Amino acid sequence: MKEPNTLIISILLILLPVIPAFLFNFPAFLVTSLIGLAIVLWYFVRYLPWKGIQNAIISTYFTGIYSFGLALGVFFALPMKPRVFAEVSLIESIPFIISILYVLRALIFKLVNKSIVKVGNGYFAMLIVLIIGAVAGRFFHNFYELIILYSGFLILGIITYLYFKE
Repeated sequence: MKEPNTLIISILLILLPVIPAFLFNFPAFLVTSLIGLAIVLWYFVRYLPWKGIQNAIISTYFTGIYSFGLALGVFFALPMKPRVFAEVSLIESIPFIISILYVLRALIFKLVNKSIVKVGNGYFAMLIVLIIGAVAGRFFHNFYELIILYSGFLILGIITYLYFKE
């Protein structure tokens, strides 16, 4: 595909949902976002993401640009009741989610191996465990639950560090 065509289609995919959402017109947003979804589905079917990493990247580009336009449209509709705008945008972002999962699947298998957790002589593995504990602790509000959770993940982090230390 030629670069000018890609640029025009990218701008079109961003503007289709943004302009009606900026004008707070939900029926127009629905119609234009369905037109954008048809364009995105055409690229999604043309470049099937499960056929290879290059197809997955191309599909992710077009579906990602469209999802960015949908998110920007929801942002512009925030002064109004954006729930219906957000529901439509979430449903129409499903091709992007599928495409990004295929790209991430291909990248994760290449990047993740045992040598990556040995980076930094075990400190990286400890950091991963501590970050997981911090994210898990974000969902608790009781101090006593948090102190047990954080101390447990701190101990697990130290054990992980000692395990991967060379």
